Amino acid sequence: MALSRRQLLRAGLGATAGLAAGCAVPAGSTGRDMTLWYWTGGLSKTVLDAAARRFTAVDLKPVKIGGYVKSKLLTNLAGRAYVPDITGLKGQDIAAFFAHSDEFVDLRTLGAEKFAGQFLPWKWQQGFAPDGRMVGFPIDTGPTALFFREDLFAKAGLPSTPTDVAREMPTWEKYFEAGVRLRKAAPEQHLVLNLGSVFRMALYQRADQFVDKSGKFIGDRPHVRRAWDIAVRAKQLDLSAGIPENTDDATGAYANGLVPGQVGPSWSAADTKSQAPDTKGKWRVAPPPDGPGNYGGSFLGISKYCREPELAFEIVTWLLNPDNQVQGYLDEVLFPSSPESFTKPAMRTPDEFFGGQVTVDVFADSARGVPPIYLSPYEDILFQAYLDELSNVDSLGKAPEAAWRDTQDRVHQVAEHWGLA
Repeated sequence: MALSRRQLLRAGLGATAGLAAGCAVPAGSTGRDMTLWYWTGGLSKTVLDAAARRFTAVDLKPVKIGGYVKSKLLTNLAGRAYVPDITGLKGQDIAAFFAHSDEFVDLRTLGAEKFAGQFLPWKWQQGFAPDGRMVGFPIDTGPTALFFREDLFAKAGLPSTPTDVAREMPTWEKYFEAGVRLRKAAPEQHLVLNLGSVFRMALYQRADQFVDKSGKFIGDRPHVRRAWDIAVRAKQLDLSAGIPENTDDATGAYANGLVPGQVGPSWSAADTKSQAPDTKGKWRVAPPPDGPGNYGGSFLGISKYCREPELAFEIVTWLLNPDNQVQGYLDEVLFPSSPESFTKPAMRTPDEFFGGQVTVDVFADSARGVPPIYLSPYEDILFQAYLDELSNVDSLGKAPEAAWRDTQDRVHQVAEHWGLA
């Protein structure tokens, strides 16, 4: 089964490639080579090929890295060997490189600030380390939306146009009320795939996550408890299908209409198209309940070992200009980080899979409203603790309060271990 964008994002997987093949050696690339690391779906091949033709002063060598890109890059930086000149940095990983910001060129020294107005402010700011150095230049974003089956909503007597859904389901509470009505009309259908997916989307609607910018653990604060309670409410109302993400069962649930609604990032559209092709024309997109969030999106950075950082920066800014961001969306569903891209004609083509809807309008509004989320280097390990206990609530019937207590015991141990308490 082909990996979905969600699997690639969460697992950090890409197409297999030899780590050393075509990569820079200590002190940067040799000869005319300029290496660029990325992963499957991380950049548009159309744009990369065009860059190789355009920048002829060097031989631009895009290398598709397999496995955990973050781990490989950190290992190579530590060993000062086979470090790429330009590298992709996943949004959920970029904070892990902030402690090593001196291994990257501060993009401000190359004139990055003159491009700031071209990008979403919250996305632009995520590329800065706490010491003020700009490590990452924005590639894409993952604004969230509500994906729903128009035909099944209508059959159940629910609002079924994007406008009506937006008006009638503006909050998680109203969305869940619709889910209760759906279950009465069609008991086999659920508006929630699993509790963890709700927790993630609800938490990503808030600027604060598990660790603040000072390095202090805040995973026991009300904003996290709010997201937990929203997820648990879905269980209490019997709205969760209890199906793990990235499984054949999840694919079947979307394809067969057992889960006719789900809040997710813009790139979920590509997953739905590939996993449920027979549902073409039946899906629609509406604003997410309780407001925008973001899940996904990456950056390009330039290592200090790059021999020609000025040229590398010229390549980076060209790769990520508004027109090329449009191409990235068309090729890889990389939703632009540049608002100028939103209005380009190619972005506004009606999407027949979504009944001819111009879905970019929903995603663009969501992207503009995303709070300035701070993701620390510890997010993944902390997030997993909450997801594990929510799975116990979802699948095993564990009492939510007991699950919350056990989660807090675990995350506080992690926080103490890492000096976050």
